[in-house]
Amino acid sequence: MIYPATPPNESERLKSLYLIDLLDKSNDERFDRLTRLMKVSFHVPVASLSLLDRERQWLLSSAGTDIRETPRSTSFCAHAILSEGVFVVKDAYKDKRFCNNPYVKGEPHVRFYAGYPVRLPDGMIAGTLCIVDHVPRDFSMDEANALIDFAAIVEDEFLIVSKSMSDNVTELMNKQSFLKLGQKRFEQFTKYQLPFTLIYFELDNIKSIREVLGDKEADAILKNFSVYIKSTLKKHDIGAYLGRGDFAVLLEHDIDNADERYLFNLQCFMDDVNATSQKAYHINYGYGLTNYVPEEHVSLISMLEQASRTTYAEKKRKEPQ
Repeated sequence: MIYPATPPNESERLKSLYLIDLLDKSNDERFDRLTRLMKVSFHVPVASLSLLDRERQWLLSSAGTDIRETPRSTSFCAHAILSEGVFVVKDAYKDKRFCNNPYVKGEPHVRFYAGYPVRLPDGMIAGTLCIVDHVPRDFSMDEANALIDFAAIVEDEFLIVSKSMSDNVTELMNKQSFLKLGQKRFEQFTKYQLPFTLIYFELDNIKSIREVLGDKEADAILKNFSVYIKSTLKKHDIGAYLGRGDFAVLLEHDIDNADERYLFNLQCFMDDVNATSQKAYHINYGYGLTNYVPEEHVSLISMLEQASRTTYAEKKRKEPQ
C-alpha cells in the first residue's frame, strides 16, 4: 500500500474546509438525495461524498454503507484529491497503491473506485464525490462525465451553504455563523488549553456616512476594512462582520503577542488606505480586546460581550466632556 501525499496548499485547504462547517454533520437530505441517485445511476453498491480532514475522512453523505469516518491515510479519496480529473481504480487488487489496503482486504471490500474532487466556493478542494463496487469494472467516458456533473451539483450546494454563512458586502462570516462556529472554536481552544483572544471592532460614523454619502460609499468602507481581516486570518482564526459597522476576530495565539501584532499591522494597513484614498474622510475605528480567562469566560458570547463593552468604554473616554 502507498500512502497518499499531502497537497501543497493543505493549510489553506483545511482553513476553508473548517469555515464551511460541514465536518461531523450527517443526514443532510440535499446530499443524501444525490448519493442515493448516484448509487442507482451507476449501478454500484456504494456512493459517497467525503470530506478530507487533517487525519481523517468524514463521509458527509453515503448510500450503501454505514461507515462515517475512516483514517485519511487509508482512504482512496486522499489520493483522488491530488488528481486533476476523475480518479479511477479499475481493480484495487492489481493496484500497488491499494492492494493491501484494509478496506480492500476487509469491509467494505473495495475493488473498483471512481472519485472526482469537489471544491468549495473559494476553489479549495473539500473532498471527493465517489462510487465503489465490490467487483472490478471499466469506467466509460460517459460515466466519467456523469460523475463530473454530479460533482458540479455538490459544488452548487456548497455555494448555497457558504452564502448562507456569509455577509454579502464584506464576504466575511455573518453574525449567526460566527456565533455558531466561533463557539465550536472556543470549545476546542479551551479543551486543549490554547491561549486566544477575541477582538471587537467598531467603525466610526458608518451610519452617518451611509445616510449622507449613500450605501455605495458605506459599503466600500466595510469592504476596505474586511480586506485586512480576510487576508490575515490563519488556520484556526475566524473573522466576521456582525452588522452595523461592527466586526469580530477570534485570534489564536500561535506566536507571542499575537493580538498586539495583529492590531499594529491593522493600523499600518488602515493608515495606508487612508493616505491613498483621496477621500474627504478617514476610516477610523475603535476596538475592544478580551483575552480568554477560564474564571471569567464560559462561552464565546461572554467574551464578545466583554469586548464590546470595552469598545464602548473607550469611545466614552474619547467624547468631549
